[in-house]
Amino acid sequence: MAPLFGLTKNQLSKKSYTIAVVAVGVLVFIINGYLAAQSSVNSGEFSWLQKIMSAVTYVIAFLMGGLLRDFTGTTKPRKARIVAKRSLAAVLIIAIALEAALSATGNLSTMTTLSYKSTSIVSFALAAASLLFAATRDNKSNHPRVENAIVTLSAATLGFYVMQSLTSSLWRPVFNTTLANILASANNPAAIYIVTGTAISIVFALTLLIIDTARSLIARSLKQQSTHQR
Repeated sequence: MAPLFGLTKNQLSKKSYTIAVVAVGVLVFIINGYLAAQSSVNSGEFSWLQKIMSAVTYVIAFLMGGLLRDFTGTTKPRKARIVAKRSLAAVLIIAIALEAALSATGNLSTMTTLSYKSTSIVSFALAAASLLFAATRDNKSNHPRVENAIVTLSAATLGFYVMQSLTSSLWRPVFNTTLANILASANNPAAIYIVTGTAISIVFALTLLIIDTARSLIARSLKQQSTHQR
C-alpha cells in the first residue's frame, strides 16, 4: 500500500494531503469509539468489525507517522524539539487526568471506548507524541550502554506483544480470578483493583521482556561469533 500512498501524496499539495490524513484519522477514531461503545453493551456483537478497524487504524498510524516525519524534516530542530516536548507533556497530563477521573467516577464504559485494544485513541496519542519526542532528540550520546539497552528492549517489545497474545489463555484466567476476588472482598476495591492490576501487569511485562531480551542477546552473540569465524 505504501507506493499508492506515495503516489497520492505526490498528486496533492502538502496542505491538502495533511488535511486529508488528519480528517480520515479523526473519522477512523470516531468509528472506533462508536464500535467500542456498542460492543461493550451488545456482548461483542461488533467484534468482527473491530478487527477490521484495528487493521485500518494501523494504516492511519503509518500515515500519521509520515506526517510527523514531514514535520521534523521541514521544521527548525530547536522549534521541533520545543513542540515535541510540549506535545508529549500535554498528552501525558491529559491522559493521566482523564483516566484517573474516569476511574474515580467508575465510568468504565467510557474508559473502554477510549482505550479499546489497538484502536485506542489514548494509546495512539501517547505513541504519536512519544515518537515525535524521540525523533527530535539529539542523536549524540555519551551512554552507549543505555543506547544498547534501549535498542534491545525496543526489539523485545514486539516479542512481548506477541507472547502476551499467544499465552492469554494461560494468564488471563489467573488475573481475572485475582482481581475478581479483590473486588468482592476489599473495603476500597476500586483503588486496590487498579494498583493490583497495574502491578501484576508490570511484572508480567517485565518477565516477558527479560525472556525476549535474553533471546535477543543470545541471537546477537551467536551472529557475532559466526561473523568472526568467517
